Amino acid sequence: MGVFPAGPSGVELTSSYKHRASPAYQADLGNALVNFARIVPQGLLVFFPSYAALKASIVAWEQPASAGAPSILDRIRRHKRVVVEPRDGLELKATVESYMAAIDEPVPGGTGGGMLLAVCRGKLSEGVDFADAACRAVVITGLPLPPFHDARVVLKRQYLDACRRQGGSDHLDGNTWYSQQALRAINQAVGRVIRHVHDYGAVLLCDSRFREQRNLGGLSLWLR
Repeated sequence: MGVFPAGPSGVELTSSYKHRASPAYQADLGNALVNFARIVPQGLLVFFPSYAALKASIVAWEQPASAGAPSILDRIRRHKRVVVEPRDGLELKATVESYMAAIDEPVPGGTGGGMLLAVCRGKLSEGVDFADAACRAVVITGLPLPPFHDARVVLKRQYLDACRRQGGSDHLDGNTWYSQQALRAINQAVGRVIRHVHDYGAVLLCDSRFREQRNLGGLSLWLR
């Protein structure tokens, strides 16, 4: 397991709201995935904080580089077949089958295998078993925090804060609950990499906020 606070060019990796739309961030995150694809054999899972973040990254990585150089996605495809989690649940089975078929598929001049781009809290982060070769590494590209201004999130935080004021420090406050939601989703996604006692794989946390003790402390005990 490792934390990657910056990309190959030294750009900070963080999926915070103000940072995640930055072209420099998108490019360095993509370049990090190119490097991972070069060295990780067989299956590589990449989890994004949301479908919006996944879509924005794909759009950015499809753009040709300067002077007609290949795009980031083209460079990844030199090493692995890229499969993307669909929003439509009816397409999920075919998506998984396509990814599984790529696991041992050779790529001329590359490591071979597949790269699955998926979403924390999505169907592929919980309900599918990616044992052994299906996942030799899992990449987390950010903290999947709930939408801060969503009415249900606001009400839940307010309710917990009110309970904390009435019941004392034994009660969970709104901020702690908010952070826990992201870390629980990350633990669920990371759990795809180790499925039995003889399984193995790498966990790559690509967000500078994982250097903070409050976030590391929320990871599963086996990771810590």
